[in-house]
Amino acid sequence: MPVPLVAIGDSLTHGVTSGGVCRTDIAYPALIARCLGDPDLDQFKRPDFTGEGGLPLNIEKLLRLLVEKFGNKIDLFEIAPAFLAVQNLLDRVEDYWETGEGTKASGTGSLHHNLGVLGFKLGNCDTLTDAVCRRILQKQKLKDNFFQQLPELAMYRAARRTLNPSLNGQFEQYSQVTAAQEIAQTQGGIDNLIFWLGSNNCLGTVIQLKINWSKPEDIYKLAGEQSCNLWQPEHFRKLLKRIIPQIKAINAKNVFLATIPHVTIPPICRGITPGRTGTDALASNGYYEFYTHFWIWDDEFSKNPEQYPHLVGTEAKLIDDIIDQYNQAIKEVATQEGFHVVDLCEKLDQLAFRRQGGKVSYTFPTELIDALRTNVPHRITSAEKPLIDTRYIRLNPNDNNPENRFIGGLIGLDGFHPTPVCYGLVAHEFLMKMKDIGVAINQPQSWWSDIVKSDKLLTAPPANLEYLENTLGFLYHRTPLKKLLDILSGFY
Repeated sequence: MPVPLVAIGDSLTHGVTSGGVCRTDIAYPALIARCLGDPDLDQFKRPDFTGEGGLPLNIEKLLRLLVEKFGNKIDLFEIAPAFLAVQNLLDRVEDYWETGEGTKASGTGSLHHNLGVLGFKLGNCDTLTDAVCRRILQKQKLKDNFFQQLPELAMYRAARRTLNPSLNGQFEQYSQVTAAQEIAQTQGGIDNLIFWLGSNNCLGTVIQLKINWSKPEDIYKLAGEQSCNLWQPEHFRKLLKRIIPQIKAINAKNVFLATIPHVTIPPICRGITPGRTGTDALASNGYYEFYTHFWIWDDEFSKNPEQYPHLVGTEAKLIDDIIDQYNQAIKEVATQEGFHVVDLCEKLDQLAFRRQGGKVSYTFPTELIDALRTNVPHRITSAEKPLIDTRYIRLNPNDNNPENRFIGGLIGLDGFHPTPVCYGLVAHEFLMKMKDIGVAINQPQSWWSDIVKSDKLLTAPPANLEYLENTLGFLYHRTPLKKLLDILSGFY
């Protein structure tokens, strides 16, 4: 009997949320698998990253630690003890994944059906294997940096635990692509194969706030040898041309390619037009004058934009235009090969809150609205509109307008990766495409309710999100937040 689902991708497929991959049961492939005849996920094999809250760092766990010890807001005299509490957590996380249990074989099977790996770019799926990652890690001398404590080379550690969880020499040469081929050959074939890579071929631009174009030689380099953060469209097409025949060789019944979201929509970088707010801050093309880090406040930035790292609006639009060219290449390949496209770029554009001046055009599933009404009724307006959007999550409990008391909810605390509910929307879009082509879908009655209940940022957000400027300021100045974001985009 064929395997119902195998997924190849990056952190978005891996299930990263709020800075770390932890609960792979809320990753969108697992949510889809529940609707393909495996409601309890007994058969869908996925990696285990639950140790110490996940890899490389669970920001939500960190914020809840701060609330537990210091309340909603860190006062001036609490900065030193708060810093020490955070460093203690970072030390445990670093030790677990560099020298502790996280380096040992796990009991999740020999080959996983969710093959997503955080940090992977298009071009890593057929070059990085457990053996390659092990050699890279062995060359790296571990550093115990008190101020930048995070697991070194987290992407390679995540790849080893995902591609060869049993650390068996038999599987150490498998890449994402060849692992899927092995699953197809030894487990009766694959009914549905998802391939979603490419976000990390452009994400670094909005983290590093500069553009570093790919060069022809980058096509042939391993991940750690590349320094580019935006791939020339012709180089992206060459990678596709190399990889697509290998995807075809898996011989899955149905192949689904997903488009790459515009990276300027999630709040990983914040659009600002000094002196203007709301829709007045948007140019006629829908972009802001500047884009800077999400922990920098508008009024602070506006006093002296040149003091802070930033992209200008024309650069932000250029990045999105390049992504459009990537997506055009993906659609052309799908047409040529008879693959199916799930246009997640289009769906995120419809969900974009600030880009659309708050007038979100996405149609939320009625089952999600019902689940929100049942489990978190304050996240539904009197007009049955979900109060979840793509802004950075924030609490305003004393606002006179009930609709302003809870902001965000679709993007996690790292400013880019989805929350469980947003992963549910990603899964929903794949399921709708599958249903359209005749795949049998049996969605459990409690599917959306289970997803909403699993989303603790929605049901019980950390109280220090009420004092967001204080909280983000502490994270930036007292934790390796910037390094964490670089890791998640495929650097370090």
